[in-house]
Amino acid sequence: MKKNFIVLLASVALSLGLSSCGAISDAPGIFFMGHTNPVAVTSNAVGSKVGTVTTMNLFNLVTWGDGSINKAAKMAGITKVSHVDVKTTSVLTIFCMKTYFVYGE
Repeated sequence: MKKNFIVLLASVALSLGLSSCGAISDAPGIFFMGHTNPVAVTSNAVGSKVGTVTTMNLFNLVTWGDGSINKAAKMAGITKVSHVDVKTTSVLTIFCMKTYFVYGE
């Protein structure tokens, strides 16, 4: 009985680690994850404007938000994008939030 429980617990931990943001991140964390990574870069000079958009995911079943670079650029009045970063925050791989930062002029 105890062995079955340990196998079940290990299976659940593995499933959580491979779901939601944990599976697509370069630095996955089962309990908590919070890091920022580059997404894209152009030859345009680094600008003083920044636009942000956010997407969220719950239990890897429901996702909402508009994470498009176009929306972030329009919101900040950016016409020439220099680079894009993404900040990923995940708690127990149950809740995941990605914030995209679009920089430019």
